Amino acid sequence: MNGFKEPRTISKIRNFLNATENYISQNAEPGDYYKAVWCRDAAYILKDQFLSGHRMAALQQLKYIWKNQIGSQSQKLIYGRGSPETDFTALNANDDLAQKFCGALPTTIYSDFSEVYALNPDIDSTALIIYVSSWLLNYMIMLNQCGDLRRKESEELVETISFLIPFLFRGIDYLLSRDVDGDGLLEQDYNEDWMDTVLRDGKIVYSQACWLLGLSSFAKLLYNVNEDKKAKRLLSKACELVDSIETKMWSEKSTCYMDVKSDRTISDGSTDILYQDTIFYLFAITEMFPEMIPTRPENLNAQKYSQITRNRELSNIVNNTEKIQERMIKSLQSLKDRVWLRDIPLVTEKPLLKTGPWILQAHEYHNYTHWPWITAIELLTRFRYGQINECNILLSNLFRNNGGSKNGNDKIFYEWVDPSTLTGGGAYPFRTGISAYRLTAFEIISNHKV
Repeated sequence: MNGFKEPRTISKIRNFLNATENYISQNAEPGDYYKAVWCRDAAYILKDQFLSGHRMAALQQLKYIWKNQIGSQSQKLIYGRGSPETDFTALNANDDLAQKFCGALPTTIYSDFSEVYALNPDIDSTALIIYVSSWLLNYMIMLNQCGDLRRKESEELVETISFLIPFLFRGIDYLLSRDVDGDGLLEQDYNEDWMDTVLRDGKIVYSQACWLLGLSSFAKLLYNVNEDKKAKRLLSKACELVDSIETKMWSEKSTCYMDVKSDRTISDGSTDILYQDTIFYLFAITEMFPEMIPTRPENLNAQKYSQITRNRELSNIVNNTEKIQERMIKSLQSLKDRVWLRDIPLVTEKPLLKTGPWILQAHEYHNYTHWPWITAIELLTRFRYGQINECNILLSNLFRNNGGSKNGNDKIFYEWVDPSTLTGGGAYPFRTGISAYRLTAFEIISNHKV
């Protein structure tokens, strides 16, 4: 990659990694007043732990999370706090409901109970943990093949693969059940994704992207453990998903991927806007097709993966690569034109007219604010697409705002930021955002040898 101001930019990235090393602890909690495990947040935190050298700890945390898969234990389960269907009231899940949710991961794992935040389990919580579990195991298989694992780690790898794969399959089966109309896209009810106040329902681009990450990463794992038949089945589902997204969610008029709202969605304008988290689909495509990227340090088992891309299931996608890449570039430009405000990306392109359970004013929580963790994913995706000018802009904001102490300009350490005042809100320090930026930093450094 060319375009970074060497050696200053890379030096600052390294300094950022050094300054945030103390946030890498041995648990998966997001930090500050969050005293439990949020599954979606754990995906970034555990991947960061793993790449920071705490491989065994990350594997143990993944086992803990999957042991709390719904249907795998008798721990108390509550649900409904984020759903208008329950009047935003938490209810106890009975055995029948727990059976319906079987295979999903809860939104949150507390010490003595688990919670499904909305009416049904989040799609992203389960899909992202399938993704990161598979990703970590794939990476360890590669290290083991290169002789870079210690004997104890190699033994742990074999045991963890055997332990986790049944849990991953149950998670896949649950998510497959969320495709109610059989079109390859998963449907969700209100607040069943990370934006738990926005009242999005229907077919959400971000949620499909998380599903694609889970499917494609688990397929790679199954190929790596010589379960080719099962891997091809999942790869076929992933290809159907891409085809459905390209067919039903691309808007030529808006030049971006847009959510498909349900028939019952109240037309208040909120469903017709562009969300920053659509970047996740572009990110997922780069994960599924690493050969589209000039250099990738974690190009897992490249020879075997090249065999995957020759499979018949991928022929339609491969034949339409140019069109898909053109849409990706248009989407990136739409995000910059419509979501960036004074070079600061916001999670919505305009203020939301309705939120719940909490009524949010503009520049509050999910309503027209800046979230560091999703901006880190945007930065990483733009880096993979070679948009170095945009990366320099995002990195300059990071370096200007990462003083490292609560009295400094350390906006990255907050859960979210009010763009009108540049004051931080929510949890501090918020490890999800810190880890997301660290993951991006790792890849930039790995691809930018001095």
